[in-house]
Amino acid sequence: MTVAISPGKIILLGEHGVVYGKPALAMAISLKVAVDIEIASQYMVNSHPLEERKHVYIKRAIDKLWNGSPLSITTFSQIPSASGLGSSAAITTAMTAALLAMRNDFSKENVARHSFEIEYEVQGMASPIDTSTCSYGKAIMVWKKEKQGYIWSMSKNGSTWYVYPFDVPDVSIVVGISSIKSKTPKIVKKVGKFIGHSSFAKDLLNEMETLVTEGVDALKKRDFIKFGEIMDKNHKILYNIGASSKEIEKLIMTARKAGAYGAKITGAGGGGSIIAIGDEPEKIREALKEKGKDAYIVLPDKDGVKVWK
Repeated sequence: MTVAISPGKIILLGEHGVVYGKPALAMAISLKVAVDIEIASQYMVNSHPLEERKHVYIKRAIDKLWNGSPLSITTFSQIPSASGLGSSAAITTAMTAALLAMRNDFSKENVARHSFEIEYEVQGMASPIDTSTCSYGKAIMVWKKEKQGYIWSMSKNGSTWYVYPFDVPDVSIVVGISSIKSKTPKIVKKVGKFIGHSSFAKDLLNEMETLVTEGVDALKKRDFIKFGEIMDKNHKILYNIGASSKEIEKLIMTARKAGAYGAKITGAGGGGSIIAIGDEPEKIREALKEKGKDAYIVLPDKDGVKVWK
């Protein structure tokens, strides 16, 4: 039996821009996914036959990384699906980690590389930010610029991303789940079409790049009020490039009225989740729950993906 556990993730700043080489800051969170793998007589997932359409990330991981006996896979998840919290990245990372461990080839970098390839194949367009965050843990900044201190780099179709570690301070982040499932490939394509045909959109991405670097400085100084202001500015850009929705905007306003320093989409948008920061996270969470939404207070995950054999 092999067990792997992966954290989920939130994008603190810079989503969508990272696909085009702009920087983005992500944090692994205390909501997690686990897989338990055993050798079996046929491929099973949660006591049912493996179905490619239903278990696409699991199937791709097996196809790429395993040529042994059939496997029985049991999954556990604290992360709502299609919520923008990295459920697909976490299941991909956990599955990849377990299979690599079974081949005696486990390392966080190997997990991150293979998991990125799997997500890219499934989604058609992606950056390594989600899978690298789930693999490494803590927080990372992903950027096209090469500087000292990166932990690994990845290239795809002419684009190269450098992954930098970031020691995020202990901070409580409120996550509010909308009632709309986030369809990442669809939203990424929609935003990409806008960016490809608009110089205004490209200007917005450049502005977001500045916000990410300012946000990193604010977090290093533990200036959460400033960081909240930067989150608000980032969300405005995401709204302007078409990544928001009426439901998301209602959650944003609810969080701000409850005292959040700042609030924004996390992930692809369209639906999914928002994140908010403030000195009374319980009050923000309760305000979101009063609107009938699931809400969580999450902390940084310090470990990244882990495996037991």
